[in-house]
Amino acid sequence: MKFHFHNPTEVFFGAGEFGRAGKLAARLGSKCLLVTGQGSVERHGYLGRLQEMLDAEGVEHVHFPGIEPNPHLETCQAAARVAIDEGCDLIVGLGGGSVMDASKAIATGFHDPEGLWDYIPHGAGNVKKIEKALPIMVISTLAATGSEMDAGGVITRASTKEKCVIGSPLLFPKIALVDPELTLTVPLDYTMDGVFDMAVHVMESYFCGDQETPLQARIIEGFVLAVFEQGEKLFHASDDIGLRGDLHWPSVLALSGFFTAGRNGSCPVHVLEHPLSGHFDISHGRGLALLQPRWMWYVLSEAPAPFADFARNVMKVPATDDELHDAREGVRALCDWLDRVGLLVTLSDLGIEEGETLDRAVEDCVRIYGGADRTIAGVKPLGPDDVREIYRMCASKDFMK
Repeated sequence: MKFHFHNPTEVFFGAGEFGRAGKLAARLGSKCLLVTGQGSVERHGYLGRLQEMLDAEGVEHVHFPGIEPNPHLETCQAAARVAIDEGCDLIVGLGGGSVMDASKAIATGFHDPEGLWDYIPHGAGNVKKIEKALPIMVISTLAATGSEMDAGGVITRASTKEKCVIGSPLLFPKIALVDPELTLTVPLDYTMDGVFDMAVHVMESYFCGDQETPLQARIIEGFVLAVFEQGEKLFHASDDIGLRGDLHWPSVLALSGFFTAGRNGSCPVHVLEHPLSGHFDISHGRGLALLQPRWMWYVLSEAPAPFADFARNVMKVPATDDELHDAREGVRALCDWLDRVGLLVTLSDLGIEEGETLDRAVEDCVRIYGGADRTIAGVKPLGPDDVREIYRMCASKDFMK
């Protein structure tokens, strides 16, 4: 096992911590571009409170609203131009994962707004290295993506519907302010999407990473078990601030690098999902819930051991001497859990029809993420036909045959 672990983000976590926002921002800059989404933070009063706190600390602010649920490259470019014109020296993102991801792209685009797409790997041409970026402070309103404590984000070029990942050590937020009270206004369906999103972030490494890292494996199992247990409780008590906090902290940690240190590995379920939300504009967490059990069922016979461990240690499937049997029972148990929390869905539930657009999603998947051989890495390498078959499995809940 060999790795380099570094995470420079300073986290302020807990109910009531939102009250620190003005003082924390003043540590980073004197004029911020205040980035928000589609209006919920205004409606719930969070934006006004933040603006008052910034005013009290003498931090000027320019509001840029309208970040999409799957943030658009073009919107990030427009925001970067505003930041340049206004002379901002700081990005403050107030919102969920999309706002936080967009903040990272805007911080990059501040230094080259017209060329921002060139810094984002998209399966064509050389990718420019990010050499500089504005400092970023994020204030999270949704437990889901882990963007608070990682150096990447996902951006969609609206003109082509290509959804790709931007990343650089320069994009770690300087400060992440995480107050579970801000998540109380999130609708239940988005809340549960976020619960599964945070679980998949570490499940990818669990299934696809180095299996000779027993400590990391046991930590990931405990992480996912806790998220599933607390998530199911939250499904029935969405106004419980204690449960909200219990789930927001693992969300923050999921992409911090701690859980995956030494395991490395690929992220095939995320790779499968990005083209779907790029073309069909679905919730990322809901797309992961659609794909995770189907991907598991499709690939587990290649290497059943980690899937059997997941079944026994996380889903509490009684162990037998047959790893493949136990692995399959684990997928069934996962589907039962997804069903109990409203996440067992099909393509039609998400408004996706098989046809030309789904075929384009297959093509984007292997072109953008498959490298020169157009193959998605993982337990079982996936070519275009494999990707298409997994998408087809998503048409029905009766896919375990």
